[in-house]
Amino acid sequence: MAAYRVQVLDDDGGLVVGATLNCVDDAAAKAKFAQLPLPPGRAELWLGKRLVTRRLSEPAA
Repeated sequence: MAAYRVQVLDDDGGLVVGATLNCVDDAAAKAKFAQLPLPPGRAELWLGKRLVTRRLSEPAA
């Protein structure tokens, strides 16, 4: 299993929250990442120095 790093950054690029997902491959990591309830900001999923995917986390309505 690989350790994928999740981080959420605010508008100034500051770290809001970070986490690690242990997944067998990118597809599994992306699926878990898509389901995570994250605080507002720019959420990124990394494997080492490679950006796997990114999403915007919006505040709950």
